[in-house]
Amino acid sequence: MMFKSLFIGVALTTLSSVALAAPFTSNVNNDVYSGIVNGIPTANDHNDGVPDLYDGVNAVLGTSYTSNHEIDDRFVSSDEFFFGQGSHSVVLIGLTAANHNTLGFYTDLGTGLNQTDVLGPKSGFGIQGDGSFVDPFEASTANVSGPFGWYLNTIDHITGDASTYYSEASLNTNSNGFDHMMTFSLDELNGQTLWLTENGSTFQYTFENALLIGWEDLPFANGQLGDDDYDDMMYLIDFRTVTVDEPFALLGLGLALIGFAARRRKQA
Repeated sequence: MMFKSLFIGVALTTLSSVALAAPFTSNVNNDVYSGIVNGIPTANDHNDGVPDLYDGVNAVLGTSYTSNHEIDDRFVSSDEFFFGQGSHSVVLIGLTAANHNTLGFYTDLGTGLNQTDVLGPKSGFGIQGDGSFVDPFEASTANVSGPFGWYLNTIDHITGDASTYYSEASLNTNSNGFDHMMTFSLDELNGQTLWLTENGSTFQYTFENALLIGWEDLPFANGQLGDDDYDDMMYLIDFRTVTVDEPFALLGLGLALIGFAARRRKQA
């Protein structure tokens, strides 16, 4: 999808939110995984048989993390919405996904009704089953103007119930206001390039402000508990200042792994 003009003012140094993400921001100070201050509240690594947050970091940076608490110092708490000054382009690479989730952005902060879908339900492209990357990454483009937040539309694969979760935790009224999105900085990627392709054209993209965003797509209400793994949808996002209009490029990459889209339902 494409829109005409781009005026996104976003950079890692200008990430902001009305308030810190809640309630997991407070839980981060009491890590249920390792007990380390500022630890990620993920009780069990690989608890659902799919790649975890640290696996996503390893895939992008070539690091060798073995647990989520090792990426604690990358945690960015002020991630409820994004804004800044000037024109920017945005690249988003999906590291994990599911065929019942749709990612998009909204521009009516505090409401979340003005939505634009960006990545629809799709799996099995981008990263191969052996962990290798498709080169170049497939891209789609869109534009957004002004401050915006992210949303995730998901359909429960068991009940068929539809839910929407927002980067603004206060909008997650169907989940008791719980935070369903976490953000991590990937400074080592800045200055590096990836090859992208769109509509048959191939080009290079240089990262300037790389972030990893992870989503929890299970509810925290009505007797259900998400598993706090935030690996149900993982995306690499970069914000890059431009001097002319450029597309908002978003890449959807699925991990073609057995059991990838599996989810675990827990009872309260």
